[in-house]
Amino acid sequence: MRQTRSAIRLRIPQSLHRQMLDDLRRSHPYAEERVGFLHTTSKILADDTVLVIATEYSPVEDENYIDDDRVGAKINSVAIRAAIQRSLEKQNGCFHVHLHDHRGQPGPSRTDKSGLPGVAKSLTNIAPDQANGFLILSQNSFYASIKAPGETEFLQPDVVSVVGKPMLLSFFGERGDKGRVYDRQSFLGESSQFLFENIRVGIIGYGGGGSHIGQQLAHLGVKNIVVFDDDKVEDTNLNRLVGAQFCDVKNAVLKTTVAERVIKMVLPTANVVRVNSRWQDNPDLLQACDVVFGNVDSYAERQQAEAECRRYLIPYIDIGMDVYQIDDDPHAIAGQVILSLPGSPCMSCFGFLSEKKLALEAAKYGKVGGRPQVIWPNGVLASTAVGLFVNLITNWTQDNKTPDYLSYNGNTGMIQQHVRIQYLTNEDCSHFPLDQVGAPVFVKL
Repeated sequence: MRQTRSAIRLRIPQSLHRQMLDDLRRSHPYAEERVGFLHTTSKILADDTVLVIATEYSPVEDENYIDDDRVGAKINSVAIRAAIQRSLEKQNGCFHVHLHDHRGQPGPSRTDKSGLPGVAKSLTNIAPDQANGFLILSQNSFYASIKAPGETEFLQPDVVSVVGKPMLLSFFGERGDKGRVYDRQSFLGESSQFLFENIRVGIIGYGGGGSHIGQQLAHLGVKNIVVFDDDKVEDTNLNRLVGAQFCDVKNAVLKTTVAERVIKMVLPTANVVRVNSRWQDNPDLLQACDVVFGNVDSYAERQQAEAECRRYLIPYIDIGMDVYQIDDDPHAIAGQVILSLPGSPCMSCFGFLSEKKLALEAAKYGKVGGRPQVIWPNGVLASTAVGLFVNLITNWTQDNKTPDYLSYNGNTGMIQQHVRIQYLTNEDCSHFPLDQVGAPVFVKL
């Protein structure tokens, strides 16, 4: 049995969160409130983090409520058996859910404390290898009590996150004293600094773009940063790798070492996890991140990173640039910043990724050579990506509808929504259905 655990992270797709709120707010002929069941899949990561991902919500039918004026809602055994049967069919976890319709963090009532642990234990008996429990929603926060695999007691999660635009993040812990350092970014919201201190951000690739992103996250006060890069500093990196020094080339310093050095010079209290390998060799560290920035060179690498982030309900922000020349015209710099948000259009929906592009790239494998790169367009694209991240987390612009596929013309300095946005026919994504999130589960027939 596991003696300690580092964290419990519960993630809920925004569409599922809205479905729960809409259902639980419906009136009932005699029950004062409604309840439902949230089905989940869970995974224990390498550092003992318990990752719980919501996959489906089941309302309780009207006829399965019991008329009892001593409590807000009481359901019969048929409703409990239906939830248990669903867990058996899907081999997943299950949470009893109800709503306290106010703002701020909710708390369990005396009735909740006496009755709900018993329901959760019944669900745990059916799926002991999955996380089970009960969840209380408010208008903008949560209370959760979770029986994690291998644990003897119910535990509270470290964070409950609703994954959408904007993110709704409920971290459970003491708020630190932000001091005066961040006074000039207080317009981002009263809770912004608390969010920055607790969110976990991944950076895939610490080159021309990633090095700008790491430095800017440190200035924002983002404390938990995971950097994935297996390269060492070379002389050709010095024209764009922020924080790299000439002596780093001679000493064959790892790029992740440069990342930690730069970030901690700005924010000494930062927790920088250096992953000196591809993320594919340490996927658990990626899966534990709340947001991931991708700064990779190929379409195939983008496809792999996006697919992993989609499966584990992680917003993925991609940046990239290229320099090309047509005939005798001057060289042109072009780039993009794309927010790939689970439940919303992906890079294939946008037309940025396609089977044709992947096939052409595969045919040229090993023959592409080094692509032209310079520091200023990397800086523009990285700053734009960080801006998308800040808005996603704090919602300071209150613009929650526009898909984010931005194109950059380095010759004119213009950044604008890509023309392909207007041709999107569906705001949902058919390439990554939300019912396929979480670690693959092999159901016994």
